[in-house]
Amino acid sequence: MGYRHYSKAHARAAPIAGSALPWADHLILEAATGARELSPDELQQVLEHVAQAGFDPAPNVPAVGLAGVVWEGRALKGRDRITNAERHYLRHVNLGHEWPAGTSLKAYLASIQAVITDGRSGVATSRYQGQWQLTVVRRSQDLRGPDGFEWILVDYRVVIGYWVTAYQPRDGLRVLHSPGRGDVRWLRRPT
Repeated sequence: MGYRHYSKAHARAAPIAGSALPWADHLILEAATGARELSPDELQQVLEHVAQAGFDPAPNVPAVGLAGVVWEGRALKGRDRITNAERHYLRHVNLGHEWPAGTSLKAYLASIQAVITDGRSGVATSRYQGQWQLTVVRRSQDLRGPDGFEWILVDYRVVIGYWVTAYQPRDGLRVLHSPGRGDVRWLRRPT
C-alpha cells in the first residue's frame, strides 16, 4: 500500500468506510481494529499527519462558558462564534492556566504539534462516543502552567480529520477510561 495524497477537504468529505481517506487515517483504523501493527516508520508518518491536522479552522464553535473573556480586543458573548483552536486556547491556557503564563495561541498550537511528534509521547487509539480517534499523551514538563497537570492529552478524530481537544487532564491518564471512551489500544506507551 503506497502513500496517496488527498486534500484535507477531500478527506473530510469522504465516508469513513470509503477508500478516499488519507493513507495515514487508514493506518489509524487498521491499528485501532487490530488488523495490523504499525511499523515505527508508519507510526511516525501517522503522527506527522496528525500533527499537521490542527483544529477545524472554521469559526463555528459557540463561545459558551467564555462570556466576558476579552479576545482580540472585545469581550466575548456566549453566542459569539470562534474557532475550536480559540475555544481550547481560551479555556485551557487563558482561563485554566494549564500552560505557562504568556503562552500565545500560536505557541499553544506549536506545543501541541511538538507533543504529537515527540518520541517520548504515548500513542493510543480509541473510540469516543462511537468515533475512532488517535490520542497522544505526554508528560507536560516545561508546558505545565501554574494550574496545569502532569499530562497533556491530544485527541484527533479520524472521521473529521482534525484535533478535537488538547489539554492537561486533571485525572491524568485515567481519562482514557472515562465514560464514552472505549476500545483503547496502545500503539506506543509514553516514556
